[in-house]
Amino acid sequence: MKKGCFIKSVVILTIITACILYIVNHKLNQVILNPGKGLIISEINRDLEHVRPSPEKDSLKIMIKNYINGLNSVDKLSEKSFSDFFDSIKIAVQDSLIDKNEFNSLSRILKRRIKNERPKENRN
Repeated sequence: MKKGCFIKSVVILTIITACILYIVNHKLNQVILNPGKGLIISEINRDLEHVRPSPEKDSLKIMIKNYINGLNSVDKLSEKSFSDFFDSIKIAVQDSLIDKNEFNSLSRILKRRIKNERPKENRN
């Protein structure tokens, strides 16, 4: 193999590898993340389906939907603490009514999750 041919092949392979890594890191995340958000929102709607209509139910649905739509990484969808949050929602809706205490408890959990996800340099 000639010297020039070897250099060209190394350069081309480097560019191809960089392109593949860029696509995997930036674009594939959105391919997985957007359907994952839809599944989570539909799961929450299914859990809250049998709950009687109330302002707390509506506020909780909006707050959770805003939180989920604000996620920008697949890693945040796969955390174990997210399943703990779902478990607390299921416990709160067992009596088919969300009262103010349950809503406040769930909103505190959600606000704590939002606070923990902020980058460290933005924390005051």
